[in-house]
Amino acid sequence: MTSATSAEIELKLALPGADPKAIGEQLAALPLLAALPVTQQKLRNIYFDTPAQHLRQARAVLRLRSQRQDGGKVHWLQALKTEDSSAGGLSQRGEWEATVREGKLDPVVLQGTPWPTLDAAGTLLPQLAPCFETDATRTLRLFTGDDGSRIEVVLDVGAIRAGDERAELCELELELLKGPPDALFALADHIASHLPVLPDPVSKAERAWRLVDGTTRAPRRARKLELAENTPVLLAAQTVLGEMLGQFIENLSGIVRADGPELVHQARVGWRRWRSALWLFKPLLADAHPAPDSAGLRPLLNALGAMRDLDVAALESLPQWADAYIGGTDEAARERAQEWQTMEAAVTAERRIRRAGLLAALGATGTGQALLGLERWLHALPQAAWTPELAERSIGDWAASRTKRLHARLAAEIEEMEAADLDTEEGIEHQHNVRLLAKRTRYVLEALRTVLPKERTRRWQEQATELQTSIGAARDLMLLATLLEPLGIDRGILGFLRGVAAGRMAEA
Repeated sequence: MTSATSAEIELKLALPGADPKAIGEQLAALPLLAALPVTQQKLRNIYFDTPAQHLRQARAVLRLRSQRQDGGKVHWLQALKTEDSSAGGLSQRGEWEATVREGKLDPVVLQGTPWPTLDAAGTLLPQLAPCFETDATRTLRLFTGDDGSRIEVVLDVGAIRAGDERAELCELELELLKGPPDALFALADHIASHLPVLPDPVSKAERAWRLVDGTTRAPRRARKLELAENTPVLLAAQTVLGEMLGQFIENLSGIVRADGPELVHQARVGWRRWRSALWLFKPLLADAHPAPDSAGLRPLLNALGAMRDLDVAALESLPQWADAYIGGTDEAARERAQEWQTMEAAVTAERRIRRAGLLAALGATGTGQALLGLERWLHALPQAAWTPELAERSIGDWAASRTKRLHARLAAEIEEMEAADLDTEEGIEHQHNVRLLAKRTRYVLEALRTVLPKERTRRWQEQATELQTSIGAARDLMLLATLLEPLGIDRGILGFLRGVAAGRMAEA
């Protein structure tokens, strides 16, 4: 029996639209990978946990692996992994791996790992049972950079199985064996310049758990952060921005795997939260570490917006007005009902077109490069923006001053909106600005809630939420007829919707 302990630093990439049969040859043709020797392994991984999922809750993984390399003898490896941190898209985990003689767990080799802490009472080990499996053909290459860094390039093609559920597996992992973490991003950028990739923070184990739970289509929503007032401001900035970028990127991966309107919505929320946090921390960055260029994401952001507009129309705005438009059971009402059904069919067809456009944007090489650029920038933030002054500053006082300034801007814009004629372009612009500032205020306050005065934060959040909701509903209706007109919708329906929108805008 041999064992090894290591800190695993890796970057995981999804391969949207990849042909599992061809991706290996495509990787082999990349300039930096073309001449590297290749090793292939047949892997079967069996994951264990208790019925109450104690390990999952502790963000730990216990795995038994069957490994056959180049047609040779089967070896069994037992591994315990703990997730220590994730910053700027890089997963950093503790890993304790040991060879075992048979295809079953060996409690003895767990003693030199964090297991005694995980199972301090000694009650978990007897409850462990297989939960799910993965089968894959693994292709490995060892890349050595000009700076001496060494990176293992791992392609896994296979499947995840949990009971009767199955999910395809086709992903790339870059694991840092030696050198600075930035070397991972440099190699990933080279790959992304030739092949469509997406950063993918969801592990194989977590994907399998979602098969078990039936939550594979569930969106990644905003997560609460437990910041302390004395947290160094640069570390807090990385934490806040990382959570928001994680929401954006994880929902993008979800969109590739499933058609879900809420995935699209939460991806856009994640992006807006990210932009709000960039404003929040902008004075920290100055010239030393200016905000990253997101121009490469413009096609994707446009496609997300187009998709979301149609989802809001189909699922939220139109259903609430169907009965009011049809109105009755006479012959004229039946004709209106037919017109409404025709419109719904046109919206459904347009939605298919827009989803295809969204998938194309996700599969563009520029998208993957831009996302990796954001993660690379975020990983470097605490060091790149460091100054002696900021080293002494905590998030508490920073958050108080910045949120006061943001609320003052919102209050001033509300005054201008209330004084304006909302039937004019100027009035509509003020209303739009209030909505955007309300969103920014809400997102910033939610992220910093643990370091701000509770009562004031609650009042400001409620105000921002009310403004966002009321103005948003009115604007959605105002834009609805404009959205539907190019689809050849009946003029009677368009006129009805414009009338409803005008009434709602007057009330907002």
